[in-house]
Amino acid sequence: MRANLTRHGRLLLTYRATSAPACLSYASIARRRPSARPAVRRNFERTFLNVLFQKPPREIRQPEYEPGWMQVMVWRSRMLDNLRAPPRKELLDAWRKLMQSKLKRRIPLNSTQALQCRRLLEYLSLSPREDQHVKSLCAADLSIARQVLLNIKPQERTKNHLDFAKALHAVCSSGNYSGKAGDPELQWSHLVKMLCEFGASEEAMHMLLSEWQNPAHFSYLSQDDRLLESVARGLAREDKEKELVALVAHAMDHGVPYDAGIQFVMVDYFANKDRVAETQHWLSQPINQKYPQAQVYRTVASFARRNGLQEWAVPLLLELGQSQPKRKHWDVILQSILLLGKSLAEVDAMMPHMVDRNGPISPTVSTMNGLLTVALETQDSEMAEDILALGIEKGIAPNGETFLILLQLRLETRDVEGAKRAFEQVRHYEPWNNEPGSDIFGEFCRSSNRFLTLLSEQVPPDFKLILALLDAVEEEQILLEPQTVGALCVKFVENDQNFDVMDLLSIHSFHYSEQQREVVQDAFVAFCLDAGTSTSRAWGAYQLLQQFFQDTSFERRMKLMKAFFNRKRPDMASHVFGHMRQHRNKSYHPTMETYIQYLEGVAQNPDPEGLAMIHNMLKMDTTIQPNTKLYNGLMLAYTACDKPITALDFWNEITRSAEGPSYASLEAVFWTLEKRSGGDKQAREIWERIERMDLEVPPAVYNAYVGAIAGSGNEKEIRGLLMNMASLVGSEPDATTLAIAHNALPGQELQANYRDWVKKKYRAAWAELDKVGRRLNEFGLCQIKIKRVMKT
Repeated sequence: MRANLTRHGRLLLTYRATSAPACLSYASIARRRPSARPAVRRNFERTFLNVLFQKPPREIRQPEYEPGWMQVMVWRSRMLDNLRAPPRKELLDAWRKLMQSKLKRRIPLNSTQALQCRRLLEYLSLSPREDQHVKSLCAADLSIARQVLLNIKPQERTKNHLDFAKALHAVCSSGNYSGKAGDPELQWSHLVKMLCEFGASEEAMHMLLSEWQNPAHFSYLSQDDRLLESVARGLAREDKEKELVALVAHAMDHGVPYDAGIQFVMVDYFANKDRVAETQHWLSQPINQKYPQAQVYRTVASFARRNGLQEWAVPLLLELGQSQPKRKHWDVILQSILLLGKSLAEVDAMMPHMVDRNGPISPTVSTMNGLLTVALETQDSEMAEDILALGIEKGIAPNGETFLILLQLRLETRDVEGAKRAFEQVRHYEPWNNEPGSDIFGEFCRSSNRFLTLLSEQVPPDFKLILALLDAVEEEQILLEPQTVGALCVKFVENDQNFDVMDLLSIHSFHYSEQQREVVQDAFVAFCLDAGTSTSRAWGAYQLLQQFFQDTSFERRMKLMKAFFNRKRPDMASHVFGHMRQHRNKSYHPTMETYIQYLEGVAQNPDPEGLAMIHNMLKMDTTIQPNTKLYNGLMLAYTACDKPITALDFWNEITRSAEGPSYASLEAVFWTLEKRSGGDKQAREIWERIERMDLEVPPAVYNAYVGAIAGSGNEKEIRGLLMNMASLVGSEPDATTLAIAHNALPGQELQANYRDWVKKKYRAAWAELDKVGRRLNEFGLCQIKIKRVMKT
């Protein structure tokens, strides 16, 4: 401390109170702005009554979990900690509550739930050793889990889902449950369909082929469960064209007819890829039915419109119309007329000619809804209005599905007001209650997500409408997609609505899988890393991330720490580091690289309090064995925090270690000696040792040595070092070298003499520094603004 006091006192004596002349031309004159004092209002208020009737603070919403899920997680936690598991009855109740909630709300099993449910299933399927009379799994428990996997459209298709499906099949096959066991062939059929649903269609295809000659399984291929069609759909979804074509060809060659279901899969697959030859080939293959499915003609009409094949498609539709088909086919014919470029008037003219074997067919609301899907596909709002007018003219009132299609159209055309009206109408009619087996509610969920995403993209967003939609979504028990939640959270943080962020995350984030939670985390991290985000809001976003996402990955935390250093907020970076160190999961704890990155950050942005805190953590961290690189970081950090004597202790540790100093160590110690009073003596000793060892000295090390000599006021000696630099290092002094020496000199007069000499001796290099800004330090000395980055 005495040395530092001496140095500071000497610095204060060597400069005058006026600004350094070299900095005057660079300094911006601070103009005093007159500040108008606000008028004092003497309002006499009854503060006692204000306290009595003050609005209570907003309560933070508690996290919401699906029924039974918390019990499953508690069981898993106890198993990991080798503690006694909850009673089996509680676990069975939790299993049933979770699966029943899934079926009721139509929320699919996410990958994390699939993983834990598979583990719980394996645990429950084992007979309890301590009590053979304890209630075990029953057939209904297995059946309801299978319904969740097969009857709810999944949002994720992961290995965890496949493992759960296989475990479910294994338990069903083992008979370790009460109740009537299902037929082995039926259980096999369920497994094949589950594999197709969750991304293992090729494995399902091999299972199918292996049992092809088995009469007990053959009936499931095209009759009972239509497994061939299920596997073909799965292969098409996974874009496995070679396997798909081979499977259908094998079926046709081995006794399974090419029917309308398989035809739709093949035509739809190639038509969506705009593969003309293949589409026409599979459409022309004969089937064992009178005509293809109605959806095949709809697909063909869209395909023909995209590829200019109207002349090829029209005869197909004429032939279908002359065969007096059923209503579904007539609806598709009307849609195809619009898709192939005809007008709505021609559709109207066709409607009186619709007949089937039982007589004339009148258009219904389903007919009008089908026409609206054409307007949706072509994104033609004017056509949609004309179709609605045509329906009213024919006395056909719109229903909930009508407004759902209109909602999708308004979203595609980014018509917010129209979408708002359509959304309210869909909620009023609730069309999913009329057709429970359809995917109407799923479409409404997807449209709700799209609507909220559209609103979040507006500038500025309509937060009142967003909050109203969120209330409606909550009332309908819709689980928002993670992308939607992430986008909304960012907009709320931008508008300082952190309580709304907490509400949104409390409702949705705990329903997500680990991968889905990462999507939301990425939105927060991107917001924090964005240079356009204010530091205050970035810190608020990080606090929310820390509160709701303890599982934020180690890599993301490292990026956040670095981002706060870039914002020149080392205190915030210290908190990020501290949260990593305090995490209960050791895989999130700081590594050697984390400590080094933090210390390098402090070297650029000093933070004495944070450094002391992190250094104490390092001392107690038994997993870290200090090496030269870590000592370099400590030396740099303590030097930046004006503690050069403490920094030199780490230099001594380096010299006593088996690894020894590196070039980075030499640069760091010279910088430390530059900051220490009388540090030039030790700097010369180290330099003499370098010369005796005949080491090749990089320019960065030599620059630091020049700074160490300059720090003690040896201006004339610096001149000799600069002139000898080419012979010692192999390069002449550059702008960085000259600036380091200038900034280290501890007096205005010394700096002035140095500048006069350098301007004549190194005119070109100094000319570069004339373009750089200047500032005055706390001692009134002129400092050239160079970025001196010190690495370990």
